[in-house]
Amino acid sequence: MHYFITIQYPYEYLCVTLSSEVAIIESQTITKFKAVSKLIPTIQELLHNHNIHLNEISCFGINTGPGPFNTLRSIIATANGINFAIKTPLIECNSLEIMLSNSLKQSTVVILDACGSDVYYGIKQTAQTGYTSIDKLITMVNNLQNQTTYFIGNGIIKHQDLLKNNIQGISHFDTNFLFSSAESLYQTTKQLYFAGIRQEELYPLYFQSPVIK
Repeated sequence: MHYFITIQYPYEYLCVTLSSEVAIIESQTITKFKAVSKLIPTIQELLHNHNIHLNEISCFGINTGPGPFNTLRSIIATANGINFAIKTPLIECNSLEIMLSNSLKQSTVVILDACGSDVYYGIKQTAQTGYTSIDKLITMVNNLQNQTTYFIGNGIIKHQDLLKNNIQGISHFDTNFLFSSAESLYQTTKQLYFAGIRQEELYPLYFQSPVIK
């Protein structure tokens, strides 16, 4: 039996999940303010609850971003430390790509909040992800000339009025789909693991070059 631990960071809290190759076994949440102090104890508790040892974990699936910088770095540093100590493989997951793949609508645009008027974005129609200002993203979306655009991601809360007033055509805002779910991170981790796509060291998405593909 394969076991996986996945760590999701939807901006305000951490979701730490223990799964088998069949389904999620248990999930626990940690406030972002206790991410450094509580992450390892939470992993230990999950393992203890189900009589599983750390060396039985097949891999750690980590959402490497986009997301707030400091907490994201502490999560990734913890995962890298575990890999250094006992060589547990690591799986890198990108929340923009996960959200795009989970949306069935071709004209979906993902917007995740960055800083100020900047956003991380994903456009399903062009398979493009990136980092830009909300004004430039509006221009990019209008150039697609879609009759209807479906917006998801936590950035729509902050920029919804601006989008409503400036996007051509009809705009739909799904406020129930603000970040990729723990289930989707688990499924992505499992898929990549069995495809043999694994890493020995992870980096936050914003440290990579280019920062966003």
